[in-house]
Amino acid sequence: MRLIGIDGKQMGIFNFAEAQKIAEEKNLDLILINEKAKPVVVRLGNYHAFLYRQEKKLRQIQKKQKETKEIRVGFREAAHDLERKAKMVRDFLEEGHQVQIRLILKGRENLFSDLAEEKLKKFLNLINELIKFKIAQPIKKVANYYLVIISKV
Repeated sequence: MRLIGIDGKQMGIFNFAEAQKIAEEKNLDLILINEKAKPVVVRLGNYHAFLYRQEKKLRQIQKKQKETKEIRVGFREAAHDLERKAKMVRDFLEEGHQVQIRLILKGRENLFSDLAEEKLKKFLNLINELIKFKIAQPIKKVANYYLVIISKV
């Protein structure tokens, strides 16, 4: 196996017993870096510190990933409720998330799809008063709801 020292420099190629002996002498652990390489690559170091750094990198990557949040709006929703939901959308956009807005139609409301689309456009105008956004996916009708996805400019 190829052994890499604590400083990152190659120490040479050893068998497992020799590498383990070197690690014990230096009071360190053998950390498997690449098992598919020929020969296998291992590094000297503190295994717990290695795990901590790996978890820290993973947390940084997850922190940078943004979700698509969803806001559900009803066809007969009151103006005050729409204002409250518009503020929620603003908060999501300020955090950097995309927002999926779904206007749901129930029963006979499906007959008034033109009014539903108009209501969704009014809701988007209400959001536009609070924060500027761009439409990532335009308004489309899917089964019994209208869907639009927006994101921050």
